[in-house]
This record gives sequence, structure tokens and C-alpha cells, in this order.
Amino acid sequence: MAHPSFLGLEGLHVFVTEAASPVGKQAVQEFLHHGCKVSAFDSNRPDPKRSDSRPDPNQPNTPTETYARLNTLQGNGSDEESVRSSIALAGKRFGPINILLVNADCPAARSHSPIWDLPLKTWEEVHRVTVRGPFLAVKHFLREAQTAQRSLGKELENLAVVVVGGEAGLVQSVKDDIVRLNGNARINAVGLDERNAARPEDVARTVVFLASHRAAGNISGQCLGINGASTSTVTGPQTTQSIPAALSAPKRNKIRIAVSIDLDAVSGWLGTGHHPDNVLADYSSGFFAAQVGVPRLLKMLKKLDLADRCTWFIPGHSAESFPAEVKEVVDSGCEIGLHGYAHEGAYQMTPDQERDVLVRCIDLATKLTGKKPVGYRAPLYQLRESTLDLLEEYGFEYDASLTDHDCHPFFAPRRPPLQTIDFSKPASSWMNPIEPTTADRRPLVCVPCNWYMEDMTPMQYLPHTHNSHGYTDVRVVENLWRDRFLWIRENEENPVFPVLMHPDTSGMAHVIGMMERLLGWLKGWGDEVEFCQTGEIARWYRAQQ
Repeated sequence: MAHPSFLGLEGLHVFVTEAASPVGKQAVQEFLHHGCKVSAFDSNRPDPKRSDSRPDPNQPNTPTETYARLNTLQGNGSDEESVRSSIALAGKRFGPINILLVNADCPAARSHSPIWDLPLKTWEEVHRVTVRGPFLAVKHFLREAQTAQRSLGKELENLAVVVVGGEAGLVQSVKDDIVRLNGNARINAVGLDERNAARPEDVARTVVFLASHRAAGNISGQCLGINGASTSTVTGPQTTQSIPAALSAPKRNKIRIAVSIDLDAVSGWLGTGHHPDNVLADYSSGFFAAQVGVPRLLKMLKKLDLADRCTWFIPGHSAESFPAEVKEVVDSGCEIGLHGYAHEGAYQMTPDQERDVLVRCIDLATKLTGKKPVGYRAPLYQLRESTLDLLEEYGFEYDASLTDHDCHPFFAPRRPPLQTIDFSKPASSWMNPIEPTTADRRPLVCVPCNWYMEDMTPMQYLPHTHNSHGYTDVRVVENLWRDRFLWIRENEENPVFPVLMHPDTSGMAHVIGMMERLLGWLKGWGDEVEFCQTGEIARWYRAQQ
């Protein structure tokens, strides 16, 4: 994938040492400005309210998604285990590290005190910052890169080290070794004027230039000097511009994001989730979903100003069993869609039962919202041809259960039922292709859903469901969703991006923070994205056809 930015740094992972120093803070801001993921490491404990190494939310043009690309770490920069573990943690959060900024600027090292007047304590501090710390950072950065490349089976993109201040000997000693690890890897340094300290923003801009293979890929083993600020008098306000992130703003698609929530609650254990070994503890998680998960999700969605941009698919059992919680959902201004009564799958019922369930749920939703529902999602995506027949008969606008596509709506298919193979018969009797047909059920639209865009399967432990997991690190799922979005953004025209949550899962304390990060990151794409209720997407698609 081609990078749209001038320096080509978008999406790369940067590790910055001494990130709370003046140079470190400016470098963090500069890399974030260029779309990087930044792990900001510092030896000082950050302010519990807001680390100074983070972007200031009071500053203009600081997008919400910036925070999702920033990971703050603290430790001892001269302790090997602390450095090693911090680099490892950074890799777990954002993936392999592409760029290391060793911020080894030490004011004491640039003092004019003669060596015979230099206290031992000061010399030890200089050595820690300019020699020991940089050595440990470079050592474990390159070791982590080696491990990542072995795992990936290829060299990392844009592997670069930039040292600010420090001992020049480190750059020369690493210059030849680093290319043995990665043929395109580079290390350079930024030297500081000893008489006039350079402005941190000037240093930061030089750092990102040297870090970019696209801009400085032919430079390695060099030290670029930066003079101090001019002594001339300047009146009026001064502003320092970052290197332009792009030569020109690329034209982007509109990506319609469909956030939906399935409020299964206890019903999830009754229909498709029925098992003879279900116990009271299992049902208890359904009460958690309604009484804890729902308020948490509503609070989070309101915080992001997305509460009325969602669609909640609510089984009739949940609506009747938890009226207070469901009223809060309706009052949020969201869209309400149907999701069965007791989360029963179509194949568990006769066609007559299926009709009775749909009629009952239409009536419940109409009384709840004052209008007839137009959307449907089959419990566990288990629908059949008779389900689509009923949706057509009762005038539904869309279904959100099928996966013919992963990021584009489509008209509901009208296909002959698939025939299972009877292996007791000769092979010649069952070696037949699907009957070709172009028939569909328009105007009934299918808004795609996807197992890989829902939270429950990987992050909810369901003891009697073979495909549940529940112990997946939320960052694995978060990165999977981000990767899907980035690929779709670059390669599809006017796509939709579904995100499916359950209060059972996303309402859990260790998951909801990740969901807030993800939705905030998506919001950060600004005009490129639009959060839509599922019915809005169906109507938009139908209008395009």
C-alpha cells in the first residue's frame, strides 16, 4: 500500500525515549502528525491526569484518533530489563517497531564546566543519558526487530534509528552492523550546537526527516548539526509549522460505519445458546448484559456523540424482561431492529413458528418505539429462505445477517436451497453445481455483517459453544479491525464498515475501553467517515441502484 504522506511514515510504529523532555514531546507530536503509532517511553512518572508527552486536547486540530495512536510507557532508561520489557510491551500494543528515536540530549553534557570541576554525580548522569541509555535502547530495539522479522519472514519496512545528542561513536559502531539485520536499515544522529541550544521543534522536524526512508533513505551514519535559534529580535507571535503531512490532500471515499448492538441478554442462553448443561451462572451473564453492559455502552456512545447513530437489534424476550434498560436504549435516539424473540435460530423452528415469532416481535417493537421496525438480524445469523420470504411479506427494508460481501450492501438473494450431499449414493448423483440465477429480492437490502467484525466470538467465554474463546487480548482484535478498515479505505469504493457489539462482551471492563478507543479512532478520520444507522445505509444503497 502506498503511503499518501510526503515522508511516507503513516502507520509506522515509533519508539521515543525520554519522551517527556522538550525534544521528546515535540518529536512525539511530529510523528503523530504524520500518522505514526507512537510508544512514548520516559523515566519520569507522568501526571496521572494527563502526561505531558501526550497531545494537549486543548490545542486546536488535535483529532480524537490521535490518542488511539499513542502509548505511554515509563521505566528506567539505564536499566536493561526495564528497557527490554518496555520495548516488548510496545510491540504487543502496536506491532513491530519501525523507528527508534534515542533522545540522548543531556544539558549537563553541554555545560562549559572543565572536567576538573565536574562532580562525579553529574558525570554519571551524563554517562547514563548519553552512553548507557542509548546503547540499551538500540540493542533491544534491534533484537526485537530481529525477532519480528523472523516471525514475519521478511524485513521490516523503514527500519531506522535516529539519535539526538549522545556519543557519536554509537552511530559509527552500529552503522555497519544494522544492515546485516535489515538491508535497508539506517542509523543517523542529530547534533546540537553547544553554544546555542536548538529549538525542540527544529530538532523534531530534523528527526522525522532522518527517520523517513522516502526522504532520507540514502543517508546513514551521518550526524546533522542544528544551530541554535537566531539572536535577532522578533516581534509578534511566532508559529512553527510541521513538515507538510501530504503534498496534497488525497481524494477519499465516504466510508459508512454501521455500529450495531445485539441486546441478547438472557435470551442468548435460551434459543441458539441452549445447552442441557447451562446453569444459573450462565444465565447470570445475561443479567449482566442488560443491567450493567447496556448502561456502560450507552454512556460510552453518548460520550463519543454516537448514541443516536447506532442500531440496536433487540430480541422480544429482552424487551419484555428488561423494560427499564430497553427504554434507555430507545430514548438514546437509536434505531431499533428485530432479533427474534428468544434468540432462536430459524432452523430450530417450523415455518409457522417462525411466522408467529416475527409477528409477535413486530408488535413489541412497534409499541416500544411508536413505529413499525424495518430491520432484522437473525439470531446467530441463522436464517433460511423462509425467513427472507417473511421479511419480504411484512415489508422489511433490510436484513443484516448475510456475508455475501464484507463491505458492500447487496439485494437479498433469491436462490434455490442448497442440497446436502448423501454420501451413501453414487458420486455421480451429487456432483452438481449451484443452479445459476441472477434473481434477487429487491427492494430488500442486505447490509453485511461479518464474524470478524463482532466482539463476542473472540472475547466472550461461552462454556458450551465450540467457537467461543474469551481469553483473546483485546489489542489483537483491535488491530484486526483497524487493519480491515485501512485496507477497505484504500481499496474499496464507497464501502460500509460494520462494527457489531454485545453488552455481554463489550460491556465488560477490559473490553469497553478498547471499543471506545476503536470508535474514537474511526471518528478521527473526520469527513472520510459517516456513522449511520443500518436503515440509513440500506436506503442509501437502494437509492444508488
